[in-house]
Amino acid sequence: MCSSSRVASVIAFLMATLAPIDPLSAQASQANVDQLRVALKALQQEQQSTNSKIEALEKRIDELDGGNALNSQSRVSDASAALMRGRGVGGVADDVQQPVGDQASAAAADEETRKAPAKSEAVEAVTQNQQGYFGHSFTIDPGISYSHFSNAQLNLSGFLALDAIFLGQISIDQLDADVITTDVTARYGIGRLQADVNVPYLYRRSNFRSGGAGGNASGLIERTITSRGLGDVSAGLSYRLWKETTSRPDVVINVRAKAPTGRDPFGIELTEVEGSQGNLKIPTRLPTGSGVWGAAAGVSILKTIDPMVVFGSFTYFHNFKRHFPDLDEAVDDQPGEARLGDAFQYGVGVAFALNDRSSLNTSFTERLVGHSKLRLDPTDPAPEAEWQTIVGSEANVGVLNLGATFSLTNRLTLLTNLGVGITQDAPDMVFTVRLPYQF
Repeated sequence: MCSSSRVASVIAFLMATLAPIDPLSAQASQANVDQLRVALKALQQEQQSTNSKIEALEKRIDELDGGNALNSQSRVSDASAALMRGRGVGGVADDVQQPVGDQASAAAADEETRKAPAKSEAVEAVTQNQQGYFGHSFTIDPGISYSHFSNAQLNLSGFLALDAIFLGQISIDQLDADVITTDVTARYGIGRLQADVNVPYLYRRSNFRSGGAGGNASGLIERTITSRGLGDVSAGLSYRLWKETTSRPDVVINVRAKAPTGRDPFGIELTEVEGSQGNLKIPTRLPTGSGVWGAAAGVSILKTIDPMVVFGSFTYFHNFKRHFPDLDEAVDDQPGEARLGDAFQYGVGVAFALNDRSSLNTSFTERLVGHSKLRLDPTDPAPEAEWQTIVGSEANVGVLNLGATFSLTNRLTLLTNLGVGITQDAPDMVFTVRLPYQF
């Protein structure tokens, strides 16, 4: 019997009870009253049980619909919510058909995502900086970087007498270089794919100093030259192979191409500094690019272990050979081809979230660069010349990075990083500030 029918029965019994009662039927009426009380008590108990079930159901539905206490990353799928709504509620059967095939796989993936902890804004900023800005979003990322290099070299021009006495000229050359790079990176993400373009602009300042000028041990001479201009523009594509879950890391593969839009370093003439008596020669200009086309391919991996984020990457760089009308610093042009050395780079690091909006990170990167080679054009009828290896062009660039990330707003992030060179070929220091903004 449904609840409305039972209510009608109770009302009927009440009306019968309130009607005038014959003394002869008093005993029968008392029996009806007792029966009515039993039915009323049973109805009240059933109504109380139904109200409890309704309250529990409404609370569960609010949780499934993503109330204020839950974020979007911890919500279950619509199919799971529908199933949970139908279990033991108002006569709906408990044996609802479970998803099969592709639906089961989707449900399992959704369950895996639901179990993943929600990332804080600081952790999300670290993930985007290391892996990329995926999803339907457009990001403008302006930045500025300052690098400082210093190098000292002892030059000897003469010979040893009696294996102990040096006869000739001794000079100490010192080079201090500062490079300020301002660049803008535009990124656009579509689902698992991200495309980006980077445009840099460089300002270079180099100070050349030499001791022992003109054969005088205390003689010092120096010159400073500056240069500025567009650097090498690059563009890249990144694809998120796997998105991070509780059991697997975030994996992104990427490719990149670099165009020789900057001023190349080949064919720059050297001029003798006046008064140095040939002891100090400096270039007439400073390059702002590599001069050759380049390509790179790599993979990056990231895993969140709250409140820590562990990440790593590996990249291969390839430079294509290119012909130049002049290769060396001699006065006359020497046309030929140049092939810069390929390079491998790996990096590992860890970030710690201090709170919801800030984090600290440290990482180490090392790039191993192969020898560069030159080949002059043949002079008829001479055969083609062999490739000549440039002595000292091989390099090992190792940098220790210390950085901080601050989520200023939901769209704006401040990234800072200080790099310290720990190998001879690395810059002494690199300080970088970036402000990516998501539209």
